Parts: sequence; C-alpha cells; structure tokens
Amino acid sequence: MTKVAVITGASRGIGAAAAVEFGRRGYAVVVNYHSRKDAADAVVEAVEQAGGKGIAVPGDMRMRDEAAGLINAAVEHFGRVDTLVCNAAIQVKRAAFADLPWDDFAAKVTDELAASYHVTQLALPIMREQRYGRLVYVSSGMAEGPGAPDMIGHGTAKAALNTFARYIAHEEGPHRIIANVVAPGYVRTDATAAAATALRGIEARITEHSPLRRVADPVDIGRVIAMFGSEDCSYATGVVVPVNGGIMLAH
Repeated sequence: MTKVAVITGASRGIGAAAAVEFGRRGYAVVVNYHSRKDAADAVVEAVEQAGGKGIAVPGDMRMRDEAAGLINAAVEHFGRVDTLVCNAAIQVKRAAFADLPWDDFAAKVTDELAASYHVTQLALPIMREQRYGRLVYVSSGMAEGPGAPDMIGHGTAKAALNTFARYIAHEEGPHRIIANVVAPGYVRTDATAAAATALRGIEARITEHSPLRRVADPVDIGRVIAMFGSEDCSYATGVVVPVNGGIMLAH
C-alpha cells in the first residue's frame, strides 16, 4: 500500500524539499500551491524522479472550501491521506510592536491558524477511519522568543500554532494519530533572501555560532519533516522539535 502525504505550501523552499523527501520514501505526494503552478509542477516532477508519485493542487488554505478541495483531490487520486504537513507560508508585516497596527497583527495570527485549522479538521475524519495519521506543523524558533527584530507578529502566531498542535496531539492520540511541530531556525530559501539582506551578516553570524558551522538548507528541514511524518515516528507526539543546528546550545 502506497502511503499518501499532503503538503501545503509545497511549491518551493521547505515544503518542496519535504515533498521530494517523501517521494524518495515512496510516498504519493499532493503538492499544494497558492499561485505558482509552474513551480509546483516542477516539484511533482522531482518527486517522481525520486521514486514517488505526485500531483499538484492549487488552493489557499485559509479558505475552507479550498482546503476541502485539496483533501478531496488526495482521496480521489490516491484513496487516502496518511500524512498532512501544514507548511503554507503566511506573509508577515515586519514591525516593532509600537509601530504594528492591530489589524496587521491580528491578520497574521488569524491567517496562520486558519491555514492549519481547516485542512487539519478536514483530514482528521479520514485519518480516524484509517486508524493512522501523521500531522506535522512547520513553526519557527521565534515562537520561543525574539530571534530577529520586528517579528513579534510572526513569533506570536507561531507560538499559537505550537499550542494548537499540542491540543491536536492530545485529542487525536486515541485514534492513533500523531501530531508534532518542526521549528526551524534560519533557513536559506528564496523567501529568506530579502531578510538576509535586511539583516546584514545574519548567515555569517549563524555560521560562526552554530556548532555545525553552517546555515540550514531546505533539505535539512525537509528530512526532519519526513521523519516525523512517516512510520519512523511512532511514539513521539505533541513535541516541538527545534531544527537550528544547535545554535542555542551555548546560550
């Protein structure tokens, strides 16, 4: 039986790397994207080259009907949903608290939770019927506190996501559904390129202070997501796993 992984926000970066890793493990992968069909199609091709199967499905996970379309597509094409990775990125307005309008702050927190809430709620009945499921939520080390300036909206939203995931783990454990959080530190992606320019020297500082002496690439995070989203994870649930190269060990 081929297992099926649904990954939101999988057309680039961490989501794309996770999709390819699931493909390498022989999964059928549903690659969700918001607007970049060409990028999602390229990820599907990479999944298939790695040994898996794949389809690309559009959808804004903040919208319940579009989240339903994603889950329905997985079932129609592959018959089941074994793993759900909630990775869809929600744009954040960078500002210090004193300069951050309530509407912008509230939108970030609400959108972050909505992007995981709907698709999780829609996938759970399928996983319950199967008596098997793996849920992986992609958070951030900034949920634990300031890791970069002007990121209070992002950090607060991700902290809420971490708590959400713990409640899911507690409620769904009796149904043999496991839920965990992967919390990367800084990762070198297209999305962080602008931030790296704004925060001059961030990669050099991370390289200097990390025991591994390098910054993370998406594949580093994708492999951890695949581990927690597969049968390799059978007894760890409700945990938030930092994936940051050990940068906090000396602090």
